[in-house]
Amino acid sequence: MEENKNKNNEHQEHISSYKEHFGTWSALILLTLMTVLVSVFGADLRTLSVATAMIIATVKVLAVGYYFMHLKYEPKIYRTLIIIVMALFVFFLVMVILDYLTR
Repeated sequence: MEENKNKNNEHQEHISSYKEHFGTWSALILLTLMTVLVSVFGADLRTLSVATAMIIATVKVLAVGYYFMHLKYEPKIYRTLIIIVMALFVFFLVMVILDYLTR
């Protein structure tokens, strides 16, 4: 019984390659440059530039959570919770944009 309890509580190590970390870092740098370009050169787009920046920020958050916080190794319940949170985020973002457009 005690041996089974220790198996469930032990932490399993996950080794990520340098290639994976460098690829994720490169993607985050590229997404950051895209955000800067949208904010500098897309200033006349108003709502579209804000929505684009929010979408890019969302992708960056998912990349950080999935690779650097090792969500890909966690149980499916955590992924389900992340999907629920992202759905709520999209819902509230759409509501804010609709409110902004109707003023």
